Amino acid sequence: MRNRLSFIASVLLAMCVAVASCEKPIVEDIAPGQEGQKSQVVITIADIESGWASSTRAQVSVADVCSRVQFAIYQNGTRVEAKNQAAGDDGFGTLTLQLDAGDYQLLVLAHSSKANITTTSPAKLAFTNPGSSNGTGYSDTFYYYGTMSVTDGETRVSIDMKRATSMFRLVTTDVKPAEVKRLQFYYEGGSGALDATTGFGCVKSKQSVFVDLDDSQTGKPLQIDMYTFLHAETGSVDFTVKAFNAADDIVYSHEFSSVPMQRNCITRYTGLFFVSDQPDQPDQPDDPEPDTPSPLVVTVDPDWASTFDYTF
Repeated sequence: MRNRLSFIASVLLAMCVAVASCEKPIVEDIAPGQEGQKSQVVITIADIESGWASSTRAQVSVADVCSRVQFAIYQNGTRVEAKNQAAGDDGFGTLTLQLDAGDYQLLVLAHSSKANITTTSPAKLAFTNPGSSNGTGYSDTFYYYGTMSVTDGETRVSIDMKRATSMFRLVTTDVKPAEVKRLQFYYEGGSGALDATTGFGCVKSKQSVFVDLDDSQTGKPLQIDMYTFLHAETGSVDFTVKAFNAADDIVYSHEFSSVPMQRNCITRYTGLFFVSDQPDQPDQPDDPEPDTPSPLVVTVDPDWASTFDYTF
């Protein structure tokens, strides 16, 4: 009997040791990527599009051209992460976060509008007229959209951003009169909303921007830039530019019809705008005919692909 009891005790002891040795790795050695574990993801903006082509393009920092960067991450059609940064924030242009392993869609939007853009859907990033309620205004805008694969451990993503905007630049060869207090640029044919999945505009917008002018600009020529998203690589936009006095009366007005524009390019119109203040120039009529610009030359701008010059 005593030998039998000793044998049973030995068997029980061996079973306890075996169970303890089997449980130990399960507690201490959980591999990265298993349930409850996330991977670190580091997203960095490496380059901003400028210049003619990649071989001649000067690399610039996002902080040199934009004051806001917005990151958004989507999976199965739903935004799962969003982070907004402003110039001066630590690590501006770089985002570090934790994600489960898997495939995601990554949106990065860089701009200098006065407010962040809603990024619920990458297919409609709506910039709005600055005079409207919660209007963001329009600015030079860069974007990236693509698939990001997150693996176990650390995932590093370095992206190149493309310019989404086209620019209309008005240059006056005459000087601003003292009576002119602000300008309005009203334009149609482009878009105020960007579809980052295509890189083009996605709505038919009526864009309106007022530009306040101060006394320090009186007696000087003006240069003012307006931005839009085209619906294709090239397109045409109609501009009406009005000058107002302090009583909000229109004192000068010009129409520029079918202005040819191209993504990542400047269309520059140069000419006499405040014509009634120039010697030997007739007064501007109340209902002027649209100006007919004359094309001059295409030049290279170091920050844009090219500049198309016209006079009016």
